[in-house]
Amino acid sequence: MSPVSRPAGGIASVEPAVYRGSGYRHQSPGYDPLAGEGARIIGSRFNPANSFPVLYLCTSRACAVAEFKRLGEQHVIGGSGLLPRELYKYQVQLSRVLDLTSPTTLAMIGIEPSRLVGPDWSECQQLGQDAYTAGFHAIRSRSATGVDEILAVFSDRIGAEAKVEPRLVEVWSAEADL
Repeated sequence: MSPVSRPAGGIASVEPAVYRGSGYRHQSPGYDPLAGEGARIIGSRFNPANSFPVLYLCTSRACAVAEFKRLGEQHVIGGSGLLPRELYKYQVQLSRVLDLTSPTTLAMIGIEPSRLVGPDWSECQQLGQDAYTAGFHAIRSRSATGVDEILAVFSDRIGAEAKVEPRLVEVWSAEADL
């Protein structure tokens, strides 16, 4: 991946934001709800394949449902073929967040909001790599579904300064459970 040109100062000059609230994540049963290893291996929006683990959370249940439906649309087996799913609710406290919902932050790093939700992940993955290298705990951004926001938590940064505590709250066995 070739580096994306950014204004002087870039991500390292952005004042980290704080996030305190809930996070939601759906996943297949039997997996560690704190791992982020799947995203590390195959890559995702804010991390390239074979890079660093990222735990992708939604800021609302509605966002998690929208993300599940989007995932189902991308697979031949559809949403029902991906069931059952477990829905976790997380208590989240992060003190070093790159907040891409802030117009000021977007202007500082020189990116248009539309670039954060499109199908080309290369620029987002570079942002993720830059944020990870700069010591951020997570990235906050709009969900590509258009429903609420996501947190891309660098799961190996969860420690004394960051708290991400999961609790299983639902099991989706049928699409009617959504």
